[in-house]
Amino acid sequence: MKTLTPIAAAMLMALSVNTSANNNTALLFQLGNGNMADADQSDPPIHNNLIVQTQIGGINNSGAFQTTGTNNSVTIQLQTGESNFARSFQTVGTSHSSSLANQIGSSNSAVINQDGATASSALINQTGSLHRGAVFQSPATTSSALLNQIGSLHMGIATQFSTTETSALLNQAGSMNIGSTFQSNTTASRALLNQVGFSHNATISQTNVTASSALVNQVGSMNGATIAQTGAALSLASTTQVGGNNMHNTIQTGTGQIAIAVQIGSGNMGMITQ
Repeated sequence: MKTLTPIAAAMLMALSVNTSANNNTALLFQLGNGNMADADQSDPPIHNNLIVQTQIGGINNSGAFQTTGTNNSVTIQLQTGESNFARSFQTVGTSHSSSLANQIGSSNSAVINQDGATASSALINQTGSLHRGAVFQSPATTSSALLNQIGSLHMGIATQFSTTETSALLNQAGSMNIGSTFQSNTTASRALLNQVGFSHNATISQTNVTASSALVNQVGSMNGATIAQTGAALSLASTTQVGGNNMHNTIQTGTGQIAIAVQIGSGNMGMITQ
């Protein structure tokens, strides 16, 4: 029996993989020391996907996984600095979706998970050190999540479940800010959270919401804000805090509601219930 040469065996293995996963592209560039990258496009049937990974610096770790029926999707990961960690998962029928994670600095962590997402996008930009950013979209249709963190020790989470034409945007500049958005069974709604300063804490929750918007702006230090929209339609909730140690909660249900809160100074407390 004639044995295959190593080259022939490798070609046979490549052909056997391509029968189940076709027209996928993975590009990797590493400059520095101790970097690690993993790109997985092997599960059947996945087609026409792209992964681009760039690592400049040392001890960076990135993983991009396009599996279980992912088609026509894009994952881009850029890490510049040291000890940054990034994971992107596009699985279970993800199509025409894109995920982008940019990390500049050190010891930042970013996770993007899109399951069953169609024409959806997720973007994480982290500049500085010790940030934690996460986006979960499962399932999401024509939805987007954007998270920007500049400074140090920020934590941002954007979660979208069963959403359609919905977006979540978190911007954090300074240090030690915590921001979270949760959107479930939401249609054509928006959540926007801006934090400038340090030690702010803000949460936006939208559940069974249609064509509604929630906005939180925090400037200064140690401000806390919560907006909860449940079963709301055609409604607006906005909280603006400038100063320090201000607290405000907004609870909104019903149709056509408007709640606007502005706190300037320090030590103010407020609540709006509709």
